[in-house]
Amino acid sequence: MSSEEIEFEQIYADFRPKIHRFLIRMVGEYGAEDLTQEVFVRVNQALPTFRGESKLSTWIYRIATNAA
Repeated sequence: MSSEEIEFEQIYADFRPKIHRFLIRMVGEYGAEDLTQEVFVRVNQALPTFRGESKLSTWIYRIATNAA
């Protein structure tokens, strides 16, 4: 496994419950699970381009907000 895969797995483990709760509040329980998965697909695809100009959590929550 590459370090990028390990890093994504850690990000997913750390942020998935928080993003899921956030999305439940935004879109309701029905759509939150699928949307959570979509957010982390986008995070995984965009992670190599993350510039670090903001906190990682801010970046992930922005992706979640845009997805909702």
